[in-house]
Amino acid sequence: MPALIRCLIACLLLIAAGAHAQQCADGVDNNSNGLIDLTDWYCKSAVDNDESSFLSGIPGDDNNGPATLDCWFDTNSGGGDDGCSIHACCGIDGACPADLAPAQFNPAQCAPSAQCVDNCLPQTKPGCDCFGCCEICKPGTGCVDVFVNPVVSPACSVDVLEDTGKCRRCVQNAACTVVARIFADGFEAAPVQPSLRQALDAAVR
Repeated sequence: MPALIRCLIACLLLIAAGAHAQQCADGVDNNSNGLIDLTDWYCKSAVDNDESSFLSGIPGDDNNGPATLDCWFDTNSGGGDDGCSIHACCGIDGACPADLAPAQFNPAQCAPSAQCVDNCLPQTKPGCDCFGCCEICKPGTGCVDVFVNPVVSPACSVDVLEDTGKCRRCVQNAACTVVARIFADGFEAAPVQPSLRQALDAAVR
């Protein structure tokens, strides 16, 4: 087969693949904020199909109740495949809000299972814990730990990080956190403990 024809076929295949790629893996700055795909704070994985909000755009995702948060980064709701299920208020900084089912909150049940950590930690983005509590740093305003999981903070966006009513403050789950920081200009790795190096490498591939 002539080289030109092979080249044309390869180009057509690449175009076809790009046309069907999810927003967080299509090589396009879909929300025009200067960040592309997984460098954008709104993209939690390559199969995330919404680069403009913390929602994933995947049917069936972000449908948990606050009393049963699973691995936020696996882009599905329910802990059946990851072994994760904790109450949102395990990560809330302060009293459990009335709209997060406080009657079902038991502080003694906030430790994720070993199965949850094993399954979710390698998928978790640097700067976040397994349940969507992420440290985000913006120039001029400093760093905050924010529950960007839409089940907990449905109105949160990077533009309103300072609004604690929309972007609830949180405390990361130390047993299931990839240590790093999310800056307003994308992700930047910070020194991590040796025990987390393998998980960090897997999360950023």
